[in-house]
Amino acid sequence: MFWGSAIYSKIISGAVILFILIFFQSLLSGAVTIMGVKFDLAIVILVYIALTHGPKYGVIFGFLIGLLLDVFTPQTLGWGALVKCLIGFTVGSFKDNLYLESLYSKGGVIFFALILNDLLYYLFASGVNATTFRILSNHSLPSAFYTSIVGMLIFLALTRIRWERWSIKNGSG
Repeated sequence: MFWGSAIYSKIISGAVILFILIFFQSLLSGAVTIMGVKFDLAIVILVYIALTHGPKYGVIFGFLIGLLLDVFTPQTLGWGALVKCLIGFTVGSFKDNLYLESLYSKGGVIFFALILNDLLYYLFASGVNATTFRILSNHSLPSAFYTSIVGMLIFLALTRIRWERWSIKNGSG
């Protein structure tokens, strides 16, 4: 019975995370946009899941997040799911090979993941042209900096929450 409840717990947690992402994307994303620079919560969630659970969960969540976000742009349906699967696998594969105790290194992974996300998405959707690199330099770089900074704050908060739970569970808090 324990194994069944652990699986259901992960499924429910995943569904809640996906619901939060859809809620944010549909209602709140405009409120946290600064001078046209958008915060990409999907990349932060994907990087967090891939770094904490590995490539298998990175691919699953990448696919689900990408597919759910593709609903907002049906003309490129499927590209986001493919790109986020690749990012989830890549980040999750580096989980054991990178020293990620530093908050700055996690911010660097978020930055790299967002640049890779936009690069692959534009390459798959429209191919390589002058507009692709202009969009990357004018849109992706500022968005990657913004998302990395806010993502590091989110990682810091999640690390503290996990630490407090661990302390309470083990009786040291």
